[in-house]
Amino acid sequence: MHTILKAVLISSLFAATVAHAANPGPGASSANDVTLTHHSADQFALVQGSQINPVNSTAGFASQFFGTTGVAASDWVLAGTVETSNNMVFSDKVLGDQLTFSLAQAQSGTNGTWSITNSRNVNTVFDLVLSFHAGNNVGSFLFDHLTVGAGQTVTGDWLIQWLNNAGNANSVPTFSNVAFYTAPVPEPSTYAMMLGGLALMGYVARRRKA
Repeated sequence: MHTILKAVLISSLFAATVAHAANPGPGASSANDVTLTHHSADQFALVQGSQINPVNSTAGFASQFFGTTGVAASDWVLAGTVETSNNMVFSDKVLGDQLTFSLAQAQSGTNGTWSITNSRNVNTVFDLVLSFHAGNNVGSFLFDHLTVGAGQTVTGDWLIQWLNNAGNANSVPTFSNVAFYTAPVPEPSTYAMMLGGLALMGYVARRRKA
């Protein structure tokens, strides 16, 4: 009997440890806090104690996020916003891009769901950032080289876990607004042309030196 009870206690402790590892809790923000089709964001950046508002500025992530080439991502375009001040209605900032975003929050105001709809008749590949404003902090999540299929709607979850005041586990701020930023991803043929152009420039430079 004691052996069985001991096994149950160990099993319960192991389950609790696994659950804690999966969700470390307040103050332990990471790229895992925002998912899309059950996949975590590729990168995460947190700027605390700043007056940055992501619906007006990319300063919360522009220099922190790097693409697969190791170069800081650029050419960000504000595609849309959702704000508590406009009753959580999505505001499309790039009419005609045929990408629609949505975001809903739970009653707590610190988590919810979101989605992307691609109304094009072709698959669309782009970089995407969700930049959240909560408290006096900006938490941004990068999905690098994201592909959304033609006519497809994909959904995910979001969670705010950073603190307003370090050391106070009860000071997780509630959602204020989110900005959806997109950036184009060059086609493979474009990369080939760029590499070809660089090779040609190098060849010409060498000929001039000779």
